[in-house]
Order: sequence, then C-alpha cells, then structure tokens
Amino acid sequence: NFSNTCIILNVTTTNGIWPSKNPLFEPIPLLIVQLAFIITITRSLYFILRPLRQPRLVTDILGGLLLGPSFFGRKAYFSKLFPVRSVTTLETVAYMALDLYIFLIGLEMDVNSIKSSSKRELNIAAAGALIPMGVGAGLFFLTARLLHLPTDPSGCLFWGLTLTVTGFPAVTWILGELKLLQTDIGRLATSIAMISDVCSWILVAVVLPIRSSPENAPAAIISTIAFSLTCIYAVRPGLEWLIRRTSKGNNNAYSDSYLCFFLIGVVICSFVTEVTGTFSIVGAFVFGIIMPDRDLGALLFERFADFVSGIMLPLFFAMCGIRTNVHKVHNWFLAGFVIILTCFCKILGTLLVSHSYHMPLQDRLALGVLMNTKGILAVVVLNLGWDKKVLHDQEYAVMVIAIVIMTGGVAPIISTMYRSSTRIIKYKGRSIQRAKQGAELRILACVHGVGNVLGTINLLELSNATKESPLCIFALHLVELRGSASAVLIVHTSSKNSAYKRVGSSPSDRIVNIFEAFENRSTGISVHPLTAMSPFITMHEDVCNLAEDKHIAFMILPFHNQAGNSNGDTTGSSPFREVNKNILANAPCSVGIFVDKGQGKSDNGRMQHVVMVFIGGPDDREALALAWRMSANPSVQLTVLRLHSRYNNNVKEEDIRYSKCIDGRQSQVDAEFVNEFRLQTAGEHNVNYYEKVVNNREETTGALREMELQKVGLYIVGREVMASAATADLLGWSECPEIGAIGDLLVYSDFIRASVLVVQHYPGDDGEVGAVSMRRSNHGLLFVDD
Repeated sequence: NFSNTCIILNVTTTNGIWPSKNPLFEPIPLLIVQLAFIITITRSLYFILRPLRQPRLVTDILGGLLLGPSFFGRKAYFSKLFPVRSVTTLETVAYMALDLYIFLIGLEMDVNSIKSSSKRELNIAAAGALIPMGVGAGLFFLTARLLHLPTDPSGCLFWGLTLTVTGFPAVTWILGELKLLQTDIGRLATSIAMISDVCSWILVAVVLPIRSSPENAPAAIISTIAFSLTCIYAVRPGLEWLIRRTSKGNNNAYSDSYLCFFLIGVVICSFVTEVTGTFSIVGAFVFGIIMPDRDLGALLFERFADFVSGIMLPLFFAMCGIRTNVHKVHNWFLAGFVIILTCFCKILGTLLVSHSYHMPLQDRLALGVLMNTKGILAVVVLNLGWDKKVLHDQEYAVMVIAIVIMTGGVAPIISTMYRSSTRIIKYKGRSIQRAKQGAELRILACVHGVGNVLGTINLLELSNATKESPLCIFALHLVELRGSASAVLIVHTSSKNSAYKRVGSSPSDRIVNIFEAFENRSTGISVHPLTAMSPFITMHEDVCNLAEDKHIAFMILPFHNQAGNSNGDTTGSSPFREVNKNILANAPCSVGIFVDKGQGKSDNGRMQHVVMVFIGGPDDREALALAWRMSANPSVQLTVLRLHSRYNNNVKEEDIRYSKCIDGRQSQVDAEFVNEFRLQTAGEHNVNYYEKVVNNREETTGALREMELQKVGLYIVGREVMASAATADLLGWSECPEIGAIGDLLVYSDFIRASVLVVQHYPGDDGEVGAVSMRRSNHGLLFVDD
C-alpha cells in the first residue's frame, strides 16, 4: 500500500525561462502554473455547486480529487504538470498556507464565550465527541481486519479524531447561507460547534506527540501546555500593551509593516510548537485565539483571508487529492458500510443527549446533521496519519470520501428541513398598537457605535417603563464584518452574573456597560446586549431574523448620519443608509428611524416636550400609539398636532407615488383612533391636542415653526402619510425617502433643533386596526382586544 520515491534534495536554483529548454522544469514557474490550474478547477467547482450551498472545503477537496490519481491524474500529461520532483515544493507552500489559515480560524473564534456555555451545550458537545471517537476506533480495526491490512493500533486515534471534529467556520458559513444563524437552533449549533472545535484542537495537541514519539510524549505535552499558558498570560498582555502604544496612520488604519509583524508572530509560534513535538498548526491556532484587539483581528482577516483561503490553501487540498486514489478501494460494499456508519454516529450521539432536554425532534435532527460538518482539521488529521504511515491508501481514501459526503450533505438537508416558508414564527405583537395588557413591550434598539447609545437610551426612558408595563430591550450593536468570515451574533452575558469583567477596551464593551448601567438605574426595564457582526450587504437579514426570533414589536434604527442639518451631507451613499432601507422593506415589526440631535433628554426634572404630527395613515396611527404610551410618563409633555386640508384638488397623481393610497376606510379608522385618543386623555394635564388647516408646503412649514417656539425636544411622525395638500408640495423636495416627507422636512430644516423619530407600522397589521377595540391602561399603553 505504500510506495517510496527517491528524490535528490539540493538547493533550488533557477536560471530564468530563457536559458531553460522547458520553463516547466524550473521550480518557480512550475509552482505558478500548478497554482493557476488548481485555482481554476476549485473555483469552477465552487460556482457549479453554488446552488447547493456547498462550503469551500467540499469544493476544494473535490478539486483535489479531480487532480489526483482518482481522475485526471491518471493521464500521462498530468505527470508532467505534477511531477514527483515538485511534491516537496508543493507541500512546503501548502503547509505554510495551512498555518496562516489556521491562524485566521483562531481570529474568528471568541473562546471567552465558552465560559458562559450552558450545561446543555457542554453535554451535547461531549456526546458528539465521545461516541464518534469510539465508533471511529472500532471501524478502523474492523476495516483493517476485513481488508487484511497490517494494523498500527495508533491508527484508531486518527480515525476517531477525524469523526470527532466539527468545523466551526463551516457550520457558521452554512447557517449564514441558510439564514438560520440568528435563530435558536443556529445559535445553539454555533456554540456547540465552537466547543467541539476547541476540544478537537486539545485532543490533537495531546494525541500527535503520543503517536510521534511515545517516550518523549510527556515532555512534548508539557511543553505545549507551557507554550499556551505563556501566550495567554505573557504574549497577550504584551500585545495589548503594544497595540495601545501604536498610533494609527492618517487614514485611521494600521500600516502594512505593523500587520507583517503579526504574521512573523504566526511563523514563530508555529515553529515553537513544531520543535516541541506537537505540530505547527497548534501554535498558529493559539496565536490567533489570543489576539486581544477585535478591530485589528478583523483587519488582519480582511487583508489576508482571500489570499490565503482562495489562492494558497487550495494547494493543500490538491496535495490531499494527489494522495487519494479511489481505485485502490477494492471492497466498495465495506466502504459504503463504513461511510454510512461514520455519517450517522455523530447524529446518533447528538440525538441521544438532546432528547433529555426535551428539544423538538426536528431541531434534534438538524443539530445532529450540523454537527456532522467537518472542518479543515479533519483533513489535517487524516494527512498526518498518512504521513506517519498509520493510514493505508484504502483507509485514507474512504475517510476522504466520508468527509465530502458528510459535509456536502449538510446544507441541502438543513435547507429542506427549515424552508423559509415554515420558519416564520407566528406572533401577534408586531406593533405597539397590538400590545397586550400586562405583557412586556419588546424593543430591538440598534446602534452603530457609542455615539448612538445615549440618544437611544434617552428615547427609551421616555417610553414609560413600569413594573406593570415593562420594556424588554435587545440592544444590538451593528458591526461591519470585513473579509469572507461568516456572520456572527455575540450574546453578551451580564457582568453581574459573570466572573469575567469587561475592561471597556472595545466599542462593544463600552456599549454593553452603558446599557447595563441604564438597566440598573431603571425600573421595569430588562436589557439584553448583543453584537451582530455581518457584511453590510446581508446585515438587514440578520437584524430582521433576530427581530422575528425575539418577537420584537418595535425596532429602533439610528439615522445613517446624525448631523441632521442642511449643512452636512447626510444623503450620501452611507452603507448604513442602505441597511436602513433594506430593513424598512423587510421588517417583521414596526420600525422607527431615530435622528438624534441631542435634544431628547430632560434636565433637572424639567418636563420633556414631545410633539406628534398626525396627518393620517397606518404609520401615523402607530406613531400616535407610541406617543400615547409616552404621555403616561410624568416627565413628558405631549402635544398632538393634527394637520389637514380643506381640499385635495392640488394633489396630483405623480405626487402620491411615494405615499400609500389611503381609501375612505383608512380615513375613518384615523378619525376613530384620534377620537379614542382624545377621549382617553381628556383629563390629562400633560396632553394637548391641536388641529390646524394647511394647504401647501409653506403653511405646513409655518405650523411646525410655531411648534418649535415651545422648545420641543422630540418630534414623532409617521413615515408614509395620507396624500393631501399638506404633503403634496413636500414630496418633490424629499432628500431621504426612507424618513418620509414630514420627517425629511423636520430633519433638514434649519429652524428644527429637536430630535426626530420616524415611525413605520408593521405592514401585516394593514386593515386590522379598525376591526379591534382600543383602550388605554393607566400605564399609558394602548391595548387591543381581538
């Protein structure tokens, strides 16, 4: 089963392509040609299999198989493209790329989150590791006996480790592709995959020294432990000190030489663990997970991920393909039996343990399938077994095929189990108007950075949270994820219930600390801080999925530019502006875009003046419902200004292209809603109601200018209002359609200094409000009776 090839090792030199008879005889040109060919094959397979949502691991392995002796490698001309003498160069570059890729995997992992893992997650991860380990070891001896192969007992460790591995990056990528990352099953699978992946790395660090040199294994293991502790308690603090003392350039970015310093660190750590008797990838992984600065880690990932994973890493899989020869598998019946058992052992282990936690059968099956996703560590373990000659060609080929089948089948199976049409969670409280008496109002408050936090908190303080009418706030920090990493949702544990104390070094930590302080000083408010890291192009999907999963009734989004005046360029192509537009188009609940001008907080007990501008339509009714709730706050002075016109003759067809067509029934609902509001608040001294007739833009502006004389702190308006003479002239002047005609006027007028909240109601409530009975509790919350 093993073949030996003698190669004369000498110093590689090149004379250039012109003196050479054949440029392919020169090592560097040959490597470039090989690299180009490998990239072409793997990228082509990736695009062909894209409809099946296959991760790069699967397509890269398949590309390697095509290049190996299983397929094209049997042709004579392929021996010229991949001669035996080039294997040494190919392996050297491949393992260098592997070390860099493992470093990037370490950057993606937040190992601190394992500290807050639940008992359920730990038990499922343990069962998903121990049962496959035992099954893999048993299958190794069974296969060797039935095929009459010479057996090295340590080979069972490599089979067992291969089946134990769950690829955390591959799991998050698949969940992100299927829009399941922010669901309960997605977060559970992500947490378990991370635990399993870290445990697999620990097993690799222990098993490899035992197999390589049993007599020196204790020294190798102790050295690796000492190296890891040194990195955690000495290297990491040193990196923190270095990062604090390093100034960024004029473009607020680290220099290339500074980034190269960390690449040198990867090489040094890889060298240390290789010398101590473990393997170079262990050092690269440890250096990645101890990286203290998230922004620097994201920059390193963005700068090197595409080059490493897209260009260099396929060399490693090509090397695996050259080693794999499916034609040497003589007993395909036995091979099929082994592959089936390897695919189901992890599913079985996950099912057994998750059953004790009363999980639905669909979720248990899905979790088992997801845990079957293999990562690059599984391929690395197989290659190490092949290098050490404990795995024969047949055993190696069978396990490579098993990895492809297990990982390749995950996305289609999960996609079938969780189709988008069946994933929608049905709940009624998708708007403020439909809030139930005694139930908490669930709000998703999104922030882009620390600068948005205080204004958002001031807005939440006005919303009148009490013990009888509490607020459940999910504070979501939106962070751009650069590079090709999968989107990640970080659930921050409370520092009160955790031994881990935030030092406030990162923006997310500072945001969490501010929201926790807000929760501690407030009554009837619970805060759940989260951080969503995703690319701008898919950020709206993650936000909407989270809102759906958490049964959110109202979502607060910061305006894409908080300058809020006509002098600033607030209408530019900000990425967050596109995110807001996409959320408005796909939101599963009511949404408010908050333009913070720093005027939304009362000082020294002074009442805060809130003005709600009502013209008509579902959005205005939702905005009035929010203002109605605020009016129960003793520190709020509410003024409702209703604008209407005597005639609509000036409203042209093209002028209502942005506003919804409001029929007579909607106008009747508006009247009933406003009358109910006036009736319920008739005896409230802090609530005022005015009506004003306006017939053009100038009169509308004049009415708002009069309000501004009363030192308004916050305006609340609907996004899409009923087309009338009050808004007809405004539609053509709108600079930001996402905040509506009235909102645009308030934001960009020089005389308006107050903050603005633009409300869009949940479209699913269209036509329902008029069919329900509305009443108000003594807590200022509007209730509906179905």
